[in-house]
Amino acid sequence: MRNIIYMTLLIILSGCMSIKPGATKSAKKYYETFYVGEEGTQYFIKPLTFNKDDSNEKLLLDITFRYKKVVKDSSKLNFSIKSSQQLMKSIDSLKISNDHHDILSNDIDLLFNEKNNDEFLSRFTTQVPLENTHQLFDNNDWEFTIYFNKDKFNFKPTNKTQKAIKALSNDVFSIMNK
Repeated sequence: MRNIIYMTLLIILSGCMSIKPGATKSAKKYYETFYVGEEGTQYFIKPLTFNKDDSNEKLLLDITFRYKKVVKDSSKLNFSIKSSQQLMKSIDSLKISNDHHDILSNDIDLLFNEKNNDEFLSRFTTQVPLENTHQLFDNNDWEFTIYFNKDKFNFKPTNKTQKAIKALSNDVFSIMNK
């Protein structure tokens, strides 16, 4: 009887253990995919968090694009700025950069503004070539710069965002390599 109990516990506990080694991390928690027929797969990169230096302001970036066999078309960059000090109604331009590549855009549309308690939220969108987005993911040391009313605001990725960028590079953007 005791052997049966030990054997049952062993089976239950072994079923709860992961077969995947602990050092291997999946990027699946950072994105979602949707099959869209002839256009291939739509990817949605979940929000990546960037912090403004010496401030509690945050920028959240999510990315949507479609990919089938070749890197073409564009990716949609949606981003929200959370601030306790100001509401942004327009942005002159933005730059997302790493050591090797830059994404530049001056065609940025305001989606909405809202205030919750003492925090302002401004949501914007822009489109950039998918090739530029693909190239940006070759390095996880990003800087997101917003130009607004002759001011410049820099946001740096959190450690968690840097890990997410690296994981997304390995699991999503590596399939796009030529």
